[in-house]
Amino acid sequence: MTEDTQSLLALFGRLLENRTFASAALRTRYNREDHTQSNRGQVRLLHLLNQHDGLTNTEIAVELDIRPSSVSALVKKLLDANFVERLADPDDKRVSKIFLTDDGRAFLKGASRLQDDFSQTCFSGLTDAEQTQLRELLTKLLAGLDESGDDWQDLMQQAHRWHHQFDHFSGQTFGGAWFDRRH
Repeated sequence: MTEDTQSLLALFGRLLENRTFASAALRTRYNREDHTQSNRGQVRLLHLLNQHDGLTNTEIAVELDIRPSSVSALVKKLLDANFVERLADPDDKRVSKIFLTDDGRAFLKGASRLQDDFSQTCFSGLTDAEQTQLRELLTKLLAGLDESGDDWQDLMQQAHRWHHQFDHFSGQTFGGAWFDRRH
């Protein structure tokens, strides 16, 4: 079974080496999870406003779990791009609320359409049944990794230590001059 699992891991590695696939997969994940890197933060804010339009900076900070100063920077960039607008609260003129503009909605629709087109192209070589089977298998694989939690982390730390011990021993990275001299 080790040869089979090694082969599967190598195939996953090849898939992740495909920059287009890896980039699209990561973008999809970042759009659904909490990450605060600059343009990802902007997209997260657009998605948040698409779901709950008319939030204050304080509400945005709480929802995205980021500092108020980060919210101000995100809002400014999106205001400059005309993706959001800031309007005074009709009940309290001291409070401003952030709203998605038509340009912001169009941006989100375009990004969603692009993601849909890419996923269609990416998996077009599989039948509907194969796509379902792959989804079920990947879900099962991820559940197993989640279940093994600490064991998986321990294994990765051991691999990391081994890799660094090898680098120290050889004075080179794997495949460097030390390895080449002996093979």
